[in-house]
Amino acid sequence: MLVLAEVYQRVGGSYSELGLKLFGPWASRTITVSILLAQLGFCSAYTIFVATNARDLWNSITQCQYNFSPTFWVVLQLLAYIPLAWVRKIKQFAPFALAANVFIMAGLGYVLTFDVAHIASHGVAEIVQYNPLRFPLLIGTAVFAFEGVTLVIPVIDSMTHKDRFPAVLSTSLGVCIVVFIAIGSLSYLALGDTVETVILLNLPKAAPTYLVQLFYTLAIMFSVPLQLFPAVRILESAVFPRSGKGNPMVKWQKNGVRALVVCLIACIAIFGADQLDNFIAIIGALACTPLSFIFPAALHYRISQGHPWTRLKDLFLGLLGCIIMVYVTYIGIMSWGVAAPTVDRCPASPLL
Repeated sequence: MLVLAEVYQRVGGSYSELGLKLFGPWASRTITVSILLAQLGFCSAYTIFVATNARDLWNSITQCQYNFSPTFWVVLQLLAYIPLAWVRKIKQFAPFALAANVFIMAGLGYVLTFDVAHIASHGVAEIVQYNPLRFPLLIGTAVFAFEGVTLVIPVIDSMTHKDRFPAVLSTSLGVCIVVFIAIGSLSYLALGDTVETVILLNLPKAAPTYLVQLFYTLAIMFSVPLQLFPAVRILESAVFPRSGKGNPMVKWQKNGVRALVVCLIACIAIFGADQLDNFIAIIGALACTPLSFIFPAALHYRISQGHPWTRLKDLFLGLLGCIIMVYVTYIGIMSWGVAAPTVDRCPASPLL
C-alpha cells in the first residue's frame, strides 16, 4: 500500500490510470478487471456470511420450526441489495457505513469477552500448532482481509495533508493487525478444532448472542453496497458510453445491469456457501494478491531509479505475489469440499 501511495504521489491518477501511464492500455485493463473481480468476490463472500449467520439466528429463535436452506437466505438478500445497488452517490452510504462500524465493534467486543471468559473457566482447548493442509488458505484469507488496497488512492486524494498518509495508514493497519490476531488466536485457543469459520456460530445461544448476530449481520449487509459500488461503476462505463441524466430509458437500463450484477453475486454465493473458508482464500489469492503485491511492485519498479535494493524489493514483492496467487488458488481449488461443512442446528431437510 505504501509503495502504491508513492507511485501515485509521483505520477498521479487512479489505480488503472497509473497502469495506463506506466505500461499502456493492457495494464490499465488488467488492473480494472482485477478490481472488478475482487469487488464481486468481496460481495459474494459477504453474502455467504450474512446467509450463514441469518439462518443460524433464525433457526435458533424458531427452534427449527421453519428451517430454510442457505440458498433461500442468499436470495432473500436480493430484496435489499438490488434497490441499494441503484444508489448513484457513494456519500449516501455514509450513515450505513457508520452504523456498520458501530455494530462490528460491538460484535468484536462480545467475541473477545466470550473468548477470555471461556479460556478462564475451561482452560486452553486442544490445538494444532501447524496444519499443512489448511495453512495456505490462511495466506489467501489474510490477503483478503486487507482488501482496502483499492481505496489507497481515493483516501490520499481526499486528504488535506497528503504527506501524513504513510503514518495514518501504518497506524490504522497496525490496529487492524492487532485486532485480527487477537480475535483469531483467542477464539482458537478457546474452542480448538470445534471453532467454526463464522465464529458467531460457536457463541452460546442466549439473548446477547442473538443481538450480536443480528447487529453483525446488518453490519455486513450495510457493507455490501459499498463494495459493490466500484464494480457497477466499472461495468456501467464499459456498457454505457453516455450518462443517463435526463434520459429515463438509459437510467433504467443501467438499473437493470446493476440488478443483474447483484443476481450474479447471489449465484456465486450459492455456489460457495458450503465452503466459505476456501472461497475467501481463493478470492484473496486470485483477485486481491495482484492488487496488493504484483501491480504495486511492477508500477514502483517502473519509476524506481534509486538504490538497487529498492528495485530488488519490488522484484521480491512481485515474485511473492505470483507464488501466493498460483499456489493458494491451487490449494483452495484442490481442497474444495475437504473441510467439514458449516454447523447446522437443524439436521432435517429445509423447507426451501
